[in-house]
Amino acid sequence: MRHAGLMLGVSVLCVLAATAAAQQAAPDAAVRLDPVVVSAPLASSRSQIVEGVTVLEGARLERLRGGNLGEMLERTPGVSSTQFGPGASRPVIRGQGGPRVRVLQNGTDSFDASVVSPDHAVTVPPGGIRRIEVLRGPAGLLYGSSAIGGVVNVIDGRIPDAMPAKGAAGEARLGYGTGAGEASGFAGIDAAVSDRFVLHGEGGFLDANDYRSAGTGRIDNSAMRDRNGAIGGSWLGDRGHAGLSVARFESYYGIPGGGEESGVRIDMDQTRLDTRFGLYEPFGFLDELRVSLGYADYAHREIEGSGEVGTRFSNDSWETRIEAVHRPLGGIEGVIGLQGGSRDFSAVGEEAFVPPTVTDTLALFALERLEAGPWLFSLGGRIERQQIEAGTLGRDRRFNAWSAAASATYRFNDAWSTGLSLSRTERGPGAEELFSDGPHLATRAFERGDASLGKEIAWHAEWSLKRVAGDVTGGLNLFATRYRDFIFGDFTGEEEDGLQVLQYRQTDADFIGGELELGWIFHRGPGYTLGIDGALDYVEARQRNGAPLPLIPPFGYSFGFNVETAAVDFRAGIDGVLAQDRNAPHESETGGYTLLNAAITWRPFASNRNIALLLQGRNLTDEDGRNHVSLLKDEVPIRGREARLDARVTF
Repeated sequence: MRHAGLMLGVSVLCVLAATAAAQQAAPDAAVRLDPVVVSAPLASSRSQIVEGVTVLEGARLERLRGGNLGEMLERTPGVSSTQFGPGASRPVIRGQGGPRVRVLQNGTDSFDASVVSPDHAVTVPPGGIRRIEVLRGPAGLLYGSSAIGGVVNVIDGRIPDAMPAKGAAGEARLGYGTGAGEASGFAGIDAAVSDRFVLHGEGGFLDANDYRSAGTGRIDNSAMRDRNGAIGGSWLGDRGHAGLSVARFESYYGIPGGGEESGVRIDMDQTRLDTRFGLYEPFGFLDELRVSLGYADYAHREIEGSGEVGTRFSNDSWETRIEAVHRPLGGIEGVIGLQGGSRDFSAVGEEAFVPPTVTDTLALFALERLEAGPWLFSLGGRIERQQIEAGTLGRDRRFNAWSAAASATYRFNDAWSTGLSLSRTERGPGAEELFSDGPHLATRAFERGDASLGKEIAWHAEWSLKRVAGDVTGGLNLFATRYRDFIFGDFTGEEEDGLQVLQYRQTDADFIGGELELGWIFHRGPGYTLGIDGALDYVEARQRNGAPLPLIPPFGYSFGFNVETAAVDFRAGIDGVLAQDRNAPHESETGGYTLLNAAITWRPFASNRNIALLLQGRNLTDEDGRNHVSLLKDEVPIRGREARLDARVTF
């Protein structure tokens, strides 16, 4: 599969998520795995989107639920994580992370500082997540130039979008994991107070001690504690809707690893306000008008071993989005929108390697789609204005970026489709890439920005082949991205203040790889099904001169066996990676590893799926491994063997 300058990557995955009720009602019916992806500005099914898409919900989401968002997505095709200990881990898509992957909460920014550094947590509590949509590649470019690598949209129920069928609906969950003595819980409820108004309330917690690894034993300073809660409400009318939520997130976690950083803990809090508003058929030419606005007050303090606060970070941000969905015009349907936001970021103290900055963005975007028989064509574009002001430096940088994407999908029948997409995207450098200048102990580096950096430009091509119905399902995605003036942090081999120098610079670069999704339900019996699934994924990223780029994930794979019945579901499988020996200068090699995992879900009342117990064994062979994408890979290994027990009740 390997050739100089070219790699064909594959990732195999199947979601065997048909409900037992559907199986019992029509045991011989074909399974259809074509969920609607609401993260697309025009709600689209998975088969209508050429780029790679993964939707996590239901039983699969419950199996993957963990302590942070990055950990939950690590076994998703094309996705890895920064894995900066249990307290902080951000998704990396196809080898691209940080400012090239947008993490959204209900379609609006997560409003945290995770893009600044991998030791900063994503402020999305896992307990309340109902669905995660991952768009790989520039399918989500309409969410901003910072989505050039992909989008992760976390959907929760803080603002209700439907009336509960019986006047009230909710869930409660308790869990325990042996690997770190981890206890977690969540409870949420929607209650109708009238025929138009719904209230929502939720709360959750997580407490974990230092976790254990196979090769090292207990990992010092890896304990964490989270608390979160939210209240919200919605008015749901015949001609429109309006909703509001207020949420609070608090996290206290350690930074594992050696050196001076080993005693540092992060005390983080965020208060977040979200509003959503919509009108149905507000004007003669519009089907719907949608408005969303989010604001958050974020802060965290880095507490040293002595108990003193070393550095204080703050991030006050807001973002608004207006989308107008017009009626079909000559068979063309589409959406036109406006997005704006501001980020006021500051760091004060010993680790203030970035000066205070204010980043303002304003963008206009559009997406149009035409369906002609078996063909589906789409064309989208975005014009964005970004201004970054570093007042203490007297510097002000402004960038105008434009992006465009086109795709064509051909549907052979209800099950099979193929498609091709082409896009050109631009991204202006972020404040950290421009103005960093100081020691950053979390990354073990002295980071230097370059205030003269310009825009990076990416040309992307992707081909897909998908089957979404039948006992054999899946999809193949192959992609290639050619960057001009790609911005990355380069470890130069020099030292300053006893730390490696990381210099942000630009180079021409190529990314190439893909994902293949396959699965097979090979037997259907009276009230049960048997199936297998597997996964392989790969990305290769090099500078145009042939030198590898740093922190690129290795070839990954998985394979699973599934049994589903009305009362019991069982899954056993392996997940692993090969060794990564395509390393940038001054980057260490990591070996491969294979994890054996198993899970059994028991519903004690087979006719009532609202009560379930989930018992899991993770890394049952106690494998020792290192995450190549993590800056802590040489010091902090993956989790060792652990058992997890979760109880869930819904009503």
